[in-house]
Amino acid sequence: MKIKRLAGIGILIFALVMGCSGYGLIRKQTATDNKMTLAELIENWEDYHVYYGKPWGSIPINIMFDPKNDETRLAGDGGWHKIADQQTLSEIMERIEIAWANHEVMIIEGPDRRFFGYMYTSWGSGGDLSPRTSSVYDVRMVDEHTVHVSQGI
Repeated sequence: MKIKRLAGIGILIFALVMGCSGYGLIRKQTATDNKMTLAELIENWEDYHVYYGKPWGSIPINIMFDPKNDETRLAGDGGWHKIADQQTLSEIMERIEIAWANHEVMIIEGPDRRFFGYMYTSWGSGGDLSPRTSSVYDVRMVDEHTVHVSQGI
């Protein structure tokens, strides 16, 4: 009986640790945040590694802005494509705005609420977008300086 109890406690602790650590989130900007606007991101696009998300079909759904001059890094899966010039950035943004009704600049955070970057997304109609509340994005820590953002669509 003691072995079953210890095994049950061990499994419970393992599940809690795995379920609570390693996940970041993509969330709406709040009144307490230093608000970033889309105009500021466009104007300062060269200060970021910029990627657009096109996980299926031919219509992009979002743009990820990874600041160049900090110690953090955003990584992605095959659904992310590098944007190398401002013209491409403008074209992708226009396609998102034409195709999708809701879009806004959101914040990408690690599990400790540390800032990693911005997401201009067409899925901005809800609150926090995290693996626990949405199937849209999966934000997981890779190491202390890197989060991996995959699109679970």
